[in-house]
Amino acid sequence: MAPPPPGPLGPADPAGVGPYRLEGVLGAGGMGRVYLGRTPAGSAVAVKVVHREYAGDATFRKRFEQEVAAARRVQGLYTVPVVDADLRAGEPWLATAYVPGPSLQQAVADGEPLPVDAVVGLVARVAEALQSIHAAGVIHRDLKPSNIILTGDGPKVIDFGIARAADVTSVTATGMRTGTPAYMAPEYIRGQSVTEAGDVFALGGVAHFAATGRLPFGGGADHAVIYRVLEQAPDLDGCPGSVRAIAARCLEKDPERRPTPTEVIELCRGVSAEGIADAHTRTAVSLSGAEPVTPHAPSAPGAPNAPGSPDADTRTAASPPGSEPSVVPGPPTALGAPGDATPAAPAPATHDPAPGDPAPGDPAPGDPAPGDLAPGTAPSGLPVLLGGFGVIVLAIVLIFVLLSPDDYEPPAPPYPLSEPVASIGPTGKSRVARGMAFSPDGKTLATGNDEGKVRLWDVARRKPRAATFTQRDGAGNDGFAIRDVALSPNGKVLVATNMSGWVTLWDVAEHRQIRFLYGGGQSVAFSPDGKLFATGDEGDAVSLWDTGGRGDEQVAYFNPGTTVKDVAFSPDGRTLASAGDDSDSNLTPNHAALLWDVAGRDPEPYGQGDPRATLSQPQGVLSVAFSPDGKTLATGSYDGKVRLWDVATGRQRATLSHYLVASEVAHLAFSPDGKTLATPTDSGLLLWNVASRKPRAILSTGARGEGHTIQDVAFSPDGRLVAGNDSKARTVRLWKTPK
Repeated sequence: MAPPPPGPLGPADPAGVGPYRLEGVLGAGGMGRVYLGRTPAGSAVAVKVVHREYAGDATFRKRFEQEVAAARRVQGLYTVPVVDADLRAGEPWLATAYVPGPSLQQAVADGEPLPVDAVVGLVARVAEALQSIHAAGVIHRDLKPSNIILTGDGPKVIDFGIARAADVTSVTATGMRTGTPAYMAPEYIRGQSVTEAGDVFALGGVAHFAATGRLPFGGGADHAVIYRVLEQAPDLDGCPGSVRAIAARCLEKDPERRPTPTEVIELCRGVSAEGIADAHTRTAVSLSGAEPVTPHAPSAPGAPNAPGSPDADTRTAASPPGSEPSVVPGPPTALGAPGDATPAAPAPATHDPAPGDPAPGDPAPGDPAPGDLAPGTAPSGLPVLLGGFGVIVLAIVLIFVLLSPDDYEPPAPPYPLSEPVASIGPTGKSRVARGMAFSPDGKTLATGNDEGKVRLWDVARRKPRAATFTQRDGAGNDGFAIRDVALSPNGKVLVATNMSGWVTLWDVAEHRQIRFLYGGGQSVAFSPDGKLFATGDEGDAVSLWDTGGRGDEQVAYFNPGTTVKDVAFSPDGRTLASAGDDSDSNLTPNHAALLWDVAGRDPEPYGQGDPRATLSQPQGVLSVAFSPDGKTLATGSYDGKVRLWDVATGRQRATLSHYLVASEVAHLAFSPDGKTLATPTDSGLLLWNVASRKPRAILSTGARGEGHTIQDVAFSPDGRLVAGNDSKARTVRLWKTPK
């Protein structure tokens, strides 16, 4: 199998990181991006860059530094070395050796299970990799088929230890789900001490998957897999006897009963010493990887490594540090959806074909028209060469930039530029403040923070109100980091979710906590009448709750089968949209926004059927928003695009794409009149004219060189203000909505 090709660099991507020249995008996810880079001498490296929003968190940065330092100590034949890093940069990065090749996940999913001798040899070599990792005092914590790359030199294990920087490798007793449940040891799930035996448990699952293409504890919703890992024996039917014996030993519930990596190697030698000796050639691919890589056009849908294929994210022995899962959680940015053009030479990006879209060759909505191109781009079909005039212009620019950096001003953008009229904050002690919502009358703004508190602010005075709401569980514990906040339509009830999956409701007037329940909630939204609220979580579930209820029983439970990043009610309250990100799936990812029938739901909480519409996308869906008339659903994704969908038919109407838009659209909001859509950019917000599908204004935070700072976006109920949660400054920026 050929190594997956990288995607081209986008306008928001840097040309270089540290001493490395970047050539393409290998993957992108919630925690960062991975690039194919070249050393000054021309050698290939994989460069992982952490998003600034995470790097701004002191706890994350400290843990990340510790994990990278540990990873640099690992030396082995079947591991990939960390060769360089800058952990104090505004966006920390590290570089590893570039190992092109398919992952074990991809090889089995797109081909067939490996023969017995190949599996035995593979398991023995991965066990040797674990020996090297453990000898350096590191525990992998997320060993799985997508973290094993098949190369001409045998399997290479990647991402050892680094994932822990974002707490993505454990499931605690309080319900925080992270990591990959299908390969997690029972002690991980229970929140007990983490030892090397947990990696051996995962190796047993890898062995079974390599031999059968199936998971030892089955698939489906994470909570179901976790239950089977804890309570049931692995299902090893169909696994060849010799491999089954090894897998069964590794998959013991009791970590003391599992073999060590050294003992695993001996078990493999007992099966077939000859198989170990030559299995390398049965699981390898021949790759040169010596020449500079030119981004290729995307594969056809369904082809190996096509966007959305099981391991389109495992493009190299590298992934965003601290990503969830530890391999890039999402198909590679800029490879494009089926129909998303990815030319080999720079050209204006096209948008996804849909009824009513421009004909092929027409500029995509939001792309610069000929004569109005972004700096550094060229019209389609023009050679990227400098003539005599171009050289003169370039020289003038260089003189200004190099000789007068303090006085140089970049060219004015082609749209009106506005800076904030006011700021509210600080919203908390940590740099990342998540969750923001206006009250129905627009006079109050609620904000959450990583200290587990929700503050109410007087919007007119830009001052905090007396009330501060603190999440506390039944034992009185607090400090749960807030992830989303919502106020009921009458303003009487405040609800917040936290990183551990708990949901808290407060009576605003009486300033008291009225409910604390486990809903797995990461995102939350009230129905228009306020009688219901919905939660979406990373445990593959969407739940409906009675706002006035007192127990933990759901009104309805929907099973999208993917991580849920966002939820939103339609204006009439009859439909609920959920944003699905299936990047951590062990099967073919099913990224989609789903529309659920709220009005016609089954009266039994667990009796709900399938969604009434599935709006499939090439990459994980991060955000959803209904237009005020309920006819259009906007979705944001990892690829920096916003897609507009016809709610009635489920068909895509258009794609909004622009070089100013951030690398992923995790937040978006319609104005109350439905004429404007706000999305994050690298340094603020971009306002779109929904009718023309073109940008109408740029809202800047006023800071230079800062990217990915806006965490939440909201319009005031009267539409006069736009609010953006600035994570770097720990403030909410307020802009006047341009006329």
